[in-house]
Formats: sequence, structure tokens, C-alpha cells
Amino acid sequence: MARVRVKTLGYLQNIAGGMEHEIEVESRSTVEDVLKRLVDTYRELSSELYTREGSLNPRIRILVNGRDISHMKGLETSVSDGDIIAIIPPIGGGVPPYPYI
Repeated sequence: MARVRVKTLGYLQNIAGGMEHEIEVESRSTVEDVLKRLVDTYRELSSELYTREGSLNPRIRILVNGRDISHMKGLETSVSDGDIIAIIPPIGGGVPPYPYI
């Protein structure tokens, strides 16, 4: 078995009942396995994390130990005991396209 910490950030904290969650999964599990366990507990997360077609919402960023899974093996990225997974929703705001005068 592997225990991973999952951090839900932004508005996802409200849906998941807090920021940090400890999830236990089988050895040789993937990010997808962890997300399924999380969604089993917090069903409302499903519509935020996945599209209607069942793929990962492209606006959601997932990091494993600080590395974006889109630069790894995506949802098939392996997780190990002690890993930290951060789920980051889209964030509004930013720099305006031109400076205010």
C-alpha cells in the first residue's frame, strides 16, 4: 500500500472539505487511481476534475511532487508512498494586456 497526500487548492477546498487529504492506494498506482479514490469520497469533485466525456478537465493542473503531470505520463503517472499531489483549479485575474494610464 502507498499513502499519498492530496492538496486541493482554491475553490476545490470547499468541495473536498479541506485542503489536505491522505489517500491510501495500492502499490504501483497512478494519479488516476488517486483521483478515483478522492472522487469516491467527494463526488462533487467529479464535475470539476473531469469533462462530460470522462477525460481530465484541461483547465485543471495536477502536480506530483511539484512536477506537472502533463510533462510526465499524464493520469498514468505513477505515485509512490509519501508523494504529494496538488490539484490546482483555474485562477482568474492576472496582468492586464496593457498598463493602466
